[in-house]
Amino acid sequence: MTVLGAVLAAAALLPGGKDADWLIQGAGQNPCVTCHQQLPARAAAAHSFAEWRASAHGGVVTCDRCHGGDTTAAEVAQAHQGVFPSREYRSLVNYTRIPATCGACHQQELGFFMESRHFSQIVTTRRGPTCVTCHGSMAIRVLAASELDSACGGCHRSGGVAGAEAVGAARERLALLRQTDSSLRRLDPLAAQGPDQRRRNVAAQALGQAREALARARQGWHAFDAALLDDALRHAAAAIRRADSALAARSGR
Repeated sequence: MTVLGAVLAAAALLPGGKDADWLIQGAGQNPCVTCHQQLPARAAAAHSFAEWRASAHGGVVTCDRCHGGDTTAAEVAQAHQGVFPSREYRSLVNYTRIPATCGACHQQELGFFMESRHFSQIVTTRRGPTCVTCHGSMAIRVLAASELDSACGGCHRSGGVAGAEAVGAARERLALLRQTDSSLRRLDPLAAQGPDQRRRNVAAQALGQAREALARARQGWHAFDAALLDDALRHAAAAIRRADSALAARSGR
């Protein structure tokens, strides 16, 4: 089976969606957690049990959802049935299968990523960035703009397989995306303040348009679609300026 076929098959077979039953399963009832939390703290190849507990997934998305295994088994060997070292292609956390494993829940982001040239590189050459490149194994962070050189420089460098100039452009876009998001968060609580209902409505409408544009910008980021990202950021910035102007006129700034 091709890498693309495996990604599509795995995404279809794994339970997905934020309302999946296993997402609300108590971690204390999960035998993987019950057993592994008693083991000495030691780092695995990519992360440790402590990192999982401290992450957004801790206590919510349990070990078997990403690594496989049989949570109904009482014996160790049976419980680890289907769990393989990440270097093996059949592992759910093999580098080339990470998009499908993460995409079982994060289906929208997987769809965006599958539109990208980077995904096609994983399919054809088994090289390229995956979810963990930007978010880490436990999705504990999002890369800062200043970190893109180290994250992308393995390929995007002088003499590499891709141009180095793309990293600088991506750094500027990510900084602008974060700045735009910060401006939106700053203005959001102000839109409901003040006695002027008309201007509140203008600001609220503009901020809604900014949120929609930022959602498209994130789509562009995950799809590595520079044109979509740039267009969405322009619309978001314009909407935020309209909201800020309405609020400034209301407050007499």
